[in-house]
Amino acid sequence: MYDVINAYMENGLKVILHRIPEAKTVSCGLWVNQGSKHENDENNGLSHLVEHLVINPQNANNYEYSELAYRAAAEGVIYNAATTKECTYFYYIGLKNTLDICLSCLAHIAINNRDFEHNFFENEKKVVLQEATSFYSSFQQIKERTSQAIWGNVGIGKVIMGNLRLIEKATQEQVQELLRVSYIPANATIVVVGNIDYSQTLEMIENKFGKWEDRRKIIKEEFVEELPSGYWNKGSGSNAVISIGFRAPSYQSEYRTATDMMVRILGQSGLQARIVQEVRMKRGLAYNVGGFSNFYKNRGTIGFMAVCDKNKTMEVADVIMNTFFKVLTTGFTEEEISREKKIMETSMLLSMENTTDHLRNVGKCSVMESNFYIENEVRRIRSVTKEDLDSIAKRILHENNMGLAVIGDCELDKLTEKVRFS
Repeated sequence: MYDVINAYMENGLKVILHRIPEAKTVSCGLWVNQGSKHENDENNGLSHLVEHLVINPQNANNYEYSELAYRAAAEGVIYNAATTKECTYFYYIGLKNTLDICLSCLAHIAINNRDFEHNFFENEKKVVLQEATSFYSSFQQIKERTSQAIWGNVGIGKVIMGNLRLIEKATQEQVQELLRVSYIPANATIVVVGNIDYSQTLEMIENKFGKWEDRRKIIKEEFVEELPSGYWNKGSGSNAVISIGFRAPSYQSEYRTATDMMVRILGQSGLQARIVQEVRMKRGLAYNVGGFSNFYKNRGTIGFMAVCDKNKTMEVADVIMNTFFKVLTTGFTEEEISREKKIMETSMLLSMENTTDHLRNVGKCSVMESNFYIENEVRRIRSVTKEDLDSIAKRILHENNMGLAVIGDCELDKLTEKVRFS
């Protein structure tokens, strides 16, 4: 069992501290509830651009932050950031004696990095555009496109990388407005994990974040399309990628763990996964085959994908659909359930031994207004039964809950007919 403190500062900032006595490093992070699901058709991609701007120490308009970031790097501190559908987060990892400077850097990101020198701003836009262009020219986008097919081009269906045209035209005024509205204490969480002293750490956070101005949080309604549909990008080349996705429960749903286990047994558990066995091992139809699951505050997305020769997409789709049919008819075996439980429990316990992974777990849960406890996660894994899995398969794997995403030059009409449960 690990000690945990959850607290709120007077300005509304949430603080979560996890003390892990044997940890050799300390990890701290800032989570802001601002991601692509909060964007619209006028600013899609701005959350990701802001992430790049506020963490980059090259901005000449904040010399103090630049000095702090370089000092942190000299002390061996590792730092990074990421934008997701629901949040943007920034984290610093270092030895125990670097906690003060790490929190100072996060405070500048949260409070001070608001004004950007013109050339710095334009150069960072170019970097973001290059990253987005690379993403859109690869099969990596298939998971995002699956979510878009399932939920529509709104809410969690919005692509994180955003619209290239909008990024190119983005102004400092747009960036500053997003920072003004979303980068506020009531919309953020500070997480610190490691061998820390609670009193000292809370005092550090109070000293560095106490001046963050309290402002009213604007609640943004999340929209979804009425029914799942599809996404197709004809693309070019000899390969194609197909992904069959389904709407899934939210992170806090009682069905989340069983859903995750189902996805892993079908497509995510290495070479033992059913779809991997059928598509790759038995038939050699594709090398890159797998499943994925993403659980958000109000809903989730799961999918099963394969990269294959464009002329094999029909056969791959047929094999995947037949795998679904078999699961719905005969259910899961006790052997594969037992194996997957052990794999999931091992992965969960390993994440606790890495303070960075643990930090991400805690921060992700905070965005979804939930607390992360390893004991509870392990208990949920162990409690899943065959009846649970067979039931969740019938609940999720059906045509009205399904979306199809395809990138590649294939016969889409015939493929759409193939991907049916009737």
